[in-house]
Amino acid sequence: MYLQFLFALFLSRYQIVATENFDRAFELALFLDRIGRVHRLHAITIVNSLGSVDPSYLDDLHRGLMCNSSNHFYMLPQMTATDKDSSHVHFSSLQDEETIYLVFARDSKDAVIYLQAERARGRRYTRTMFLLRKQESQKDIKYFFELLWKLQFRSALVVVAARNFYQMDPYPTVRVIRMRRLSSYDPHHVFPPANRKNFRGYRMRLPVQQDVPNTFWYKNRRTKAWELAGLGGILINQLMMHLNVTMDLFRFEVNGSSLLNMAALTDLIVKGKVELSPHLYDTLQSNTSVDYSYPTQVAPRCFMIPLDNEISRSLYVFLPFSLTMWLCLLFVLLVVHFVYVRRLIPDGHFWAILGVPGAGQVRYGNRKPVRRFSTFLILFGIFILGQTYSTKLTSSLTVTLIRRPDNSLEELFLLPYRILVLPTDVYAIVDSLGHAEQFSTKFSCTDAENFSQKRISMHPEYIYPISTIRWRFFDMQQRFLRKKRFYFSKICHGSFPYQYQLRVDSHLKDALHRFLLHVQQAGLHDLWLDTCYRKAHRMGYLKDFSTLAELEEKLRLRPLALNLLVPAFSLFLCGMLGSGIAFLVEIRHSFGCRQKPPSINRNPGD
Repeated sequence: MYLQFLFALFLSRYQIVATENFDRAFELALFLDRIGRVHRLHAITIVNSLGSVDPSYLDDLHRGLMCNSSNHFYMLPQMTATDKDSSHVHFSSLQDEETIYLVFARDSKDAVIYLQAERARGRRYTRTMFLLRKQESQKDIKYFFELLWKLQFRSALVVVAARNFYQMDPYPTVRVIRMRRLSSYDPHHVFPPANRKNFRGYRMRLPVQQDVPNTFWYKNRRTKAWELAGLGGILINQLMMHLNVTMDLFRFEVNGSSLLNMAALTDLIVKGKVELSPHLYDTLQSNTSVDYSYPTQVAPRCFMIPLDNEISRSLYVFLPFSLTMWLCLLFVLLVVHFVYVRRLIPDGHFWAILGVPGAGQVRYGNRKPVRRFSTFLILFGIFILGQTYSTKLTSSLTVTLIRRPDNSLEELFLLPYRILVLPTDVYAIVDSLGHAEQFSTKFSCTDAENFSQKRISMHPEYIYPISTIRWRFFDMQQRFLRKKRFYFSKICHGSFPYQYQLRVDSHLKDALHRFLLHVQQAGLHDLWLDTCYRKAHRMGYLKDFSTLAELEEKLRLRPLALNLLVPAFSLFLCGMLGSGIAFLVEIRHSFGCRQKPPSINRNPGD
């Protein structure tokens, strides 16, 4: 008897109930108890609409779940809800994902289905049983499962008229599976898995708009086919290849423009026309009607400011040393002249050491080692000083030096440029930095097409707000220029995440999160940045300002112009002037030494 009891207990825990209908609440309670034990569920929620189930059936179901202490849900939380509840609390804030939901509905078009989708946001992928009271036709059942897939109830078991059991396989297309004998199914397979690793060629429509560098069209030179490119586009391509998804890309235009329109893209997702937007975009204002992926990066938005305050090349001869260095040099010369030359070395010896002609002979035998060492230090210091000066001057001649403004709002407001912004950028900047009155005089609002065209071409008439990620890409256009067109200031505001936009509780969300984690750990964004730059430049989205044509047309510079030789002539004239002064000093000292009468040693006895 004891062995029979253990065997019956084993069957009750790890097998599906042998009955093929849920006409009695006790049979449903026994089924839920066994499912709870197999999957180790933490809670149960029962939702019903008016007329979907008899009150006596619900009472028997609750008693069956709580009949004895050996029942799995005996000590676990149980929650009930109806279609008359006016609360807008989401189940995800009350229960974890290890929860089973029972939804009693009158038919496949009952409004409680949509109510459950709203309440279960963030938990739609968990195990959910839909118990439809009325008998449904095959056409209605097919429609019902398409609705469940649209609402992303991926792990759903549908019971029609308490005795017909169905589940679905959405890949590659939604397919309804009738479960002939529920008792023949393994308890782990009664509810379909919420996440798959292989989508088996699932077809997905993706809208593509131009948003360099994140998303743009690229024509493959080998296959002549149009492909999705950009930092965000490459990631989506690799993800879909990994999941075995077939992409159906289409050009999405709004009012004749293919530039990024995030409001229109999110509207497509909300209406259910697409499941995912392949555009990696810094979310300024989130939309609660869609879900967002895990941020690939979180970056502030700063200002890119034009550079036109070039330092005159005629002043380059004074740049190698700062004011402190010039003062130190003057101090050393004064010390050498008044302390070392006049006191430690007799007249004419210092000039003789330096090789001035006519300075007389030096009796080296009488020189002390300290004087020799001091003389060596002076000569070595002069040599180092001259080499340092020539090296720094030469390096300055190879670039165009520019004074960067201070990174302060006061300095920004004094610049003669207006800030070109989109209307959506105004609130983000003012809310973070303040100074609404000053910014109101600097802002110049425009449409998305004009803003994108001027910013990507680095038009020097405006200041532009830009994220650090996008600036890294745009700055590559001027990396070979001697004179940079813009610089990236440190006046920043906010921390905005770069995210993808998805359908609520999308079946791609978890897979995308894991893939983004691998991409970040591998550092693939830096590798893809160079690839995207080459593709964007090849397609004409970007300009290479380092070419000779751009230099002559935009910067008005000629590589062999005479103004490049002005510093060289200035340095040559300074050298000639110094040489002339040194020559005059040598001549004066030489004549002074020759006119000095020789000393006569007279004998006191004479």
